[in-house]
Amino acid sequence: MAFNDDVNVMLDLETMSTESNAAICSIGAVKFSINEGIMDKFYCTVDAADCKKHGLHISADTVRWWAKQPKEVLEMLRKDNIPLQEALTQFSKWYGVKGMPTWGCGAGFDNVIIENAYKAIGMQRPWTPWLDRCYRTIKEVIVLPFEDRTGTYHNALDDAIYQTNHLIKLFRS
Repeated sequence: MAFNDDVNVMLDLETMSTESNAAICSIGAVKFSINEGIMDKFYCTVDAADCKKHGLHISADTVRWWAKQPKEVLEMLRKDNIPLQEALTQFSKWYGVKGMPTWGCGAGFDNVIIENAYKAIGMQRPWTPWLDRCYRTIKEVIVLPFEDRTGTYHNALDDAIYQTNHLIKLFRS
């Protein structure tokens, strides 16, 4: 499978719902290329209550699921929360003005949810729909185990780093 070495973005969100308009708890992302690896990182935690004020969805089932997660994961999600508009403004500034292939884990999850969050506050996401990519699909098509997991599960930045390293391995294989 051919893959150019342009800069890409891997996006991972932690959310309070599995709906396409889910309230966002945290945004983690990395810029990477297949040859150079991870080049830059972004992370912020988002005030879920502020997301709800903008009409984003909070699910009771997801809230119960989060309550069962390790204490350190929950503490990270509660630390330094910022309003949704500020989070998306910071993310857009980090992302830059040039659209890049932008990967999420699931064709209908990360990229769709953040797009709906941008719409909820009247902003445009920084990439066009034809730059959406799905990591989950690639890892199902190219099956190559990857056990080099570091970081904390359900930390958006740690998950984005893991997914990026696995994707790079898949494309190099």
